[in-house]
Amino acid sequence: MQMNGAASAYSHPLNPSQVRRPVDKSSDLYKACLDFESLFIKQMLDVMRKSVKKEGLLDGGMSEEIFTGMLYDEYAKKMAETAQFGLAQTIYDQVSSKL
Repeated sequence: MQMNGAASAYSHPLNPSQVRRPVDKSSDLYKACLDFESLFIKQMLDVMRKSVKKEGLLDGGMSEEIFTGMLYDEYAKKMAETAQFGLAQTIYDQVSSKL
């Protein structure tokens, strides 16, 4: 009995490196990975925010910069928790395999 190419691809077992381990989301390691992901997202949001030109009377000044920075910190934390960028999961997989 011959198999076509698509069927034969499923007949090979996965390498142990290709199998994702279950994530302990309450562990300190996963929380650190989420913190790193939120830091990365914050950097991305800051660069995006700097690309928007500010003109006119509603510039806001220094207080707006402080508030916006804190707001974007919270945005980044929520995005890391809910948006599933996958960076925290990838870092967790890499680091936990070394432990």
